Formats: sequence, C-alpha cells, structure tokens
Amino acid sequence: MDHKIIKEYMMQFSTEELKKFLGNDLVESLLEWNTGNEAFASKSRLSEMILSVYGISILKNKDFRRRLLKSLPKQEILDFRMELPSKYSSCEDLGVLVEAVARTSWKESDINKHLLRILSYSSDEVFEKKKSNSIAEEIIESNEKFYELLDYQYIIRQKALNVLTSKYGLRRFLIHMPTGTGKTKTATHIICHHYNYNLHKKGLVLWVAHTTELLEQAYDTFCGVWRNIGNGSIKTYKLWGDYDVKVPEDELNGFMVCGIQKLQSIQSSNVELFNVILRDTRLLVYDEAHKASANETRNIIEKIMTRAGGLEDRALMGLSATPGRTTMQSFDNSLLVSMFGNKIISIDTKLMNEVNLSAQEAANTEAEQDVIKYFQNRGVLSKIVKEELTYPESLTDDEINKIRIVASSHGYDDFSKKALEIIGKNKSRNLRIMQKLRELNMLGKPTIVFACSVKHAQLLSAMLTIESIPNAVVYGDMSTNERVVAIKRFKDTEDKMNILINYEVLTTGFDATNIECVFIARPTQSIVLYSQMIGRGLRGPQMGGNETCLLIDVKDNLQQYNENMAFSHFNNYWS
Repeated sequence: MDHKIIKEYMMQFSTEELKKFLGNDLVESLLEWNTGNEAFASKSRLSEMILSVYGISILKNKDFRRRLLKSLPKQEILDFRMELPSKYSSCEDLGVLVEAVARTSWKESDINKHLLRILSYSSDEVFEKKKSNSIAEEIIESNEKFYELLDYQYIIRQKALNVLTSKYGLRRFLIHMPTGTGKTKTATHIICHHYNYNLHKKGLVLWVAHTTELLEQAYDTFCGVWRNIGNGSIKTYKLWGDYDVKVPEDELNGFMVCGIQKLQSIQSSNVELFNVILRDTRLLVYDEAHKASANETRNIIEKIMTRAGGLEDRALMGLSATPGRTTMQSFDNSLLVSMFGNKIISIDTKLMNEVNLSAQEAANTEAEQDVIKYFQNRGVLSKIVKEELTYPESLTDDEINKIRIVASSHGYDDFSKKALEIIGKNKSRNLRIMQKLRELNMLGKPTIVFACSVKHAQLLSAMLTIESIPNAVVYGDMSTNERVVAIKRFKDTEDKMNILINYEVLTTGFDATNIECVFIARPTQSIVLYSQMIGRGLRGPQMGGNETCLLIDVKDNLQQYNENMAFSHFNNYWS
C-alpha cells in the first residue's frame, strides 16, 4: 500500500501535531530510548512512524482527518461540495467544509471515497466488504489426483476411523499431534473417509474453531483434500464472521466450518437454525481442543453431543498439540480429559519403527520416546536452536511487585495485560531486543516477534522505522485487509520486510514456511501459549520449512515471582 501522497500532506503538519498523532506515550518512550535526543523527531520520520504503526487506520481519527483536510489545496476542499448535502453546495467557507467532511463517520460513503481518491487509495483497501447474507455454501467436486498422507498421518487416520466405527455410541476422542506435523490435513482425510463410507453422505460434519485464521485454514484444507480424494460432490458451509446459513427446507448434509462465537450467537438468536445443526450433526470436530472445557464452550458441545430421542448417533473428535490447559494437575485438565472420553490418539514411535524398519532392525532399535526429537530427526520438524537474550538491568523490585499484585489477582493463569505492559516498558530490555532485531535484519532472517502488548509492538515498530528497517505490526484491532497485506509481505521472499511484530494474533492458524526465527519478547506462564508461539517456526524441510529455526527467548528475572514459568518447560524441543 503506497503512502506517498498522504505523507506529502502530513509534511505540512507541525512537529507537535505529528507527535500527538503518533501518541504521547510512544513519543516519551522513544525520547527515553534516545536519551533525550530528538533527532528522530523530524517530520519525515514522525510521518513514517505514524504510517508504520497505524497504517491507513489513522484515518479513523477525526482530528487527524480534520488536520489532513486543512493541508489540501483550496479547490480540492471545494470539490467536496459535490458529495456533501445540498446545503453546502454554494459554501465558500473552507473551515465549514473541512468540519463537515471531518465529522462524517468513517465508513464507506461518497465523501470518504472522495478523500481516498485524493490520497490514491482504493476504498476496497480501506473498507472491508461485508460478506453477503446469502447462504455461504459451495459444491466441491472431487478430482482423480491422489492426496497422499505421510506414514504417521495415515496411522493416526486409521486409529481415528477405528474409534468412529466402534460399536459404542457417542464416541469421543482427541488427536494429539505436535504443531507442524499436519493435524488439519490428517483430520480432513479422516472426515472425507468417514463422511463417504461410514455416514454414506448423510448428515453434517461440524468443524468448530475460535479464530478466523483457524477457520479459513480448515475450510481451505478440506476443499483441497476433497478435490483430490473425495467421492463425487459435497456441500460445504461457512458460518463465521459475516457468513450466514439459511435454515434448510430439509436436512443439512455436508461439511460446515463454524466459529464458536457464531455458534453461541446462533444458539440464542436463531434457535431454528441451531436446532437443525443440533439435529443433523454426525461428527463434531473441535480444533485447538484444549480450549473446549471453558464453560460456555463446554455447554454448547455437550448440547450437540446429547443424543435426544429420535436423533442419530454422533461423535466428537478433538485436535490439539497441547492436550491440557495447565501444567499442573487440575480440575480443568480432568474436565478436558473427561470431555473427550479419556481417549487420546497420539504418535507411537515404536509402531513407526515397525512400519519403517525391517523386523530385525525394529527389534534392535530403541524407539525415540521424545516425539518432537523423532520428527526433528525425520525432517518433519525443524531443529530449534535456542538463544537466551539477557539484558543488563533486570526488572526492578518495584516492577516485580507491581506484576505480582496484578498477576495474583488473575489466578496465576498468566500475566495480565497490565503486567505485560509494565514489562514491555522496560528500557534496558527493549534496547537489547532492538539490538538483536538489527542483527537479524542484517542477516536477512525472516523473524516473527511476539510482543508484550499492542503498545510494545508499536514501540518496537517505531524504533525499527526510525532506523529504516522494514517491518510490519499485526494486532487484533487492525482491519483484516491490513493484516492480510502485512502477512503477505512477510511471506513474500522477494520483499525486504523480514520482521513481523504481533500481539495475540499469530499464535494459531498462521503458517509461513519461510520463518527462520521466532522471537519471544513476552514472558508467559502458559505452556499452551508458549508451545503455540514456538510452533510458528517448527515446520521442517518435509513440510516445506527449514532444517533449523532460531528461537530467541528474552530471559527475565521473573523466576523470583513464579518458578513454574513456561521458560524451561519445553527443553525437549531444543537440539
């Protein structure tokens, strides 16, 4: 997205105005980092930082739009009269016209489209198109090409199908496969076979997940698999975000991908559709199954899994790389185990030896007990090269006390957002992070950075921008279009932008085979979150990734607060 024209108009802003739009907190942090030297605060640099940190979302700010409009030539301001209400048609007062345009709600409209044309932006880049409310469904035809599974994936598939065809009703089980070994592909193979040959193309396979990234990944993977191994056609349904499905006249047959939030909403707002889903579901698949035992989620799953009078049998299949919610023995973990029938299907390395070695070799070869190492040795997963990043001035006693107070009020599940903000403001820590990011940029290593907070991500991005280091920020409140553009640039091996900073977005459902470094700049006590962050760089050569992946982990002096941190829990990942 080219920001050339808007930057030219921003050069007419005063330095103080640009600082205000960048954010006073951010400017103060930048000043502290630069020991009071305001050399970074040129108009050009400030404009670049605003556009790097906020992108075109800065146009949502009415004050920014007002100031931007005042920078336009007189005739361009007068031309807005064509889009404004008729009472402004003969208005010559530029101030009145600017105010009328600035007060316009930031949504797709003729006035805002006119402004975007002046800035050489496409309205499609800025305003996300609402999905049609018509049925979000598609007929998927199969091809003749075979879509092969790897040996361990095939064994998982067979074990799952054995459970699904067992004599017991209401079957429940969880598939446990490490991140990067193809859980989604394996699961969709299971679904294709089960739907074709066990269900005889009757009923609904309902795939549920909690993020758009996971839902899109599941839908796209299923379509790809069905086209290669499906038997004839199948109807697919999208039911998340703006996608809606109409209540059918007869039955729901096929494959439906549904967001858990959408399913919860339908339960209360569209009871008729929910009851049809309840009636027709024959297999419920829950992705990231360690989240399934949360109260609201568990309640809706159990409703679907309750076989009321007259309903057909159904089964529950969970998918997870971390089949637990905490590292400790807990009620949550016991509840999760119970939900999935106390049955887990995982990788059996001894069986894999029997499959791949001669009988004599298998008998004399000790199976690798560490599944991660087993896959690293096979090239399915990359070997992690770990580097602990230390900084000279650790967190102060006062900072740790503040973190202790805030975190203890949140049940020790993980650091609260407030605690992470405290950590993210530490100057010495951030300067050390920046030093390492400079090195990684010089080496041209595609690096995904997990920041402490949105402000921390923006601060790192601003500092990189000051030094003309290409980077992008991704966080939840960004528009989907901007996130897509940032991720696309990062995945493009021809683009020089090799640093992607994110907060709480790219931990699941994000696959970029070019990642060479995972930079964990936020502490966590959550084993699940930690493994998900590491998992972004675990794809090995057999899965289109790299032989090794550098893991940079900022080592904080927070062990004084809680010695059960996730920092050392995954030592078996390291090569």
